[in-house]
Amino acid sequence: MSKSPLNVPIPSIGQLSQNGARLLQESLAQASQAAGPALVATAADIELARSNMKAVSFVNGMGMHGVYRYLRDFIARQAIPIKSVGEFLDGWLATYKMPRKDASAASGKTSGSGITNTLLPAGTLLQSQDGRQYRVISDVPVVAGVVTPNLMALLAGAAGNLPPGSPLTLVSPVSGIDADFVADVVSGISGGADRETDALAVYRLQQRLSNPPMGGSPADYANWALALPSITRAWGVRNPAGATSAGVLIMADGNAPNGLPTLAQQQEVFSYIRDPRRGPPDELFVIIPKLDVIDFVIRLDVDTPATRKGTTDALADLFFREAVPGGKIPQGHAVEAISGVVGEYNHTIISPVITSGTFWSAAAFDHLLARGTVAFVA
Repeated sequence: MSKSPLNVPIPSIGQLSQNGARLLQESLAQASQAAGPALVATAADIELARSNMKAVSFVNGMGMHGVYRYLRDFIARQAIPIKSVGEFLDGWLATYKMPRKDASAASGKTSGSGITNTLLPAGTLLQSQDGRQYRVISDVPVVAGVVTPNLMALLAGAAGNLPPGSPLTLVSPVSGIDADFVADVVSGISGGADRETDALAVYRLQQRLSNPPMGGSPADYANWALALPSITRAWGVRNPAGATSAGVLIMADGNAPNGLPTLAQQQEVFSYIRDPRRGPPDELFVIIPKLDVIDFVIRLDVDTPATRKGTTDALADLFFREAVPGGKIPQGHAVEAISGVVGEYNHTIISPVITSGTFWSAAAFDHLLARGTVAFVA
């Protein structure tokens, strides 16, 4: 019998086939007896039926085995919130009043030049070098030759994010305004996030189930921050600046290159939690953590583009799951993560040096371990 991770045994294909063959044999004998002396099946009839019995029973066994596996490996899992997927997961999220987060559009400030007192009207379109388009949110005048409009991406999603200093140009000329613009040199155009994936939704749901509302506990602050579209991880901290203070550290893993939130996202979290419907009147600190980055150099025994990507993704998932502010990660977990990559046969982590039983540790309560670059050598 095969077993699922839930350790629920189901009949094997062989067992189901044998059961089917036995039932067919019994049905054949019963039909022959019920027909009476005049219609008793001949030896040739029975032999013909038996010749098809193995194939028919095998097909039936395959079908029943598939039904059992579907019931065990998919349907049964939907009764467990953190094992559910798709529309079933949406149902669990709705049950706890935390619906799946829709895609959000990136936004940010840009700067350009023009004739003083000229107006750049709302709705004007700019585009990046690769054709992504952004709309001016509100009318902006040119002051002392400089115009600094706020833009929003036309299409929601992480694809709308632009690195700091990215060039943009007007789609159509505007009298008195130069065509060339530059995204903010600090934050760029950011905050765009794709629709929440099952994995991120399960992470958020698990935090909620593990930490039910407690009227302003550190976990409540984390759950409030996670309600915002682009915030993917959050941790509440108690009394970061004294007895009347509360704090939350946040990450926005969709932001390139390192997942650190922008100042705009930090302010958005602050404003959301400070809403009177949520946080108590504590002194609130929304903290962007400092990253303690770990770069990897790895040799793969089966070195292909697929195993390289799998290795990079496995390490990203490890740090996403296990990194907490001020926390630590066993070095051996990196070896384990890479060993689980499909197609990997053997590997060597050249750097950093892995020592069995030791940990990577964050430097302070507001530091977070993060995967850095992953380089591969032959």
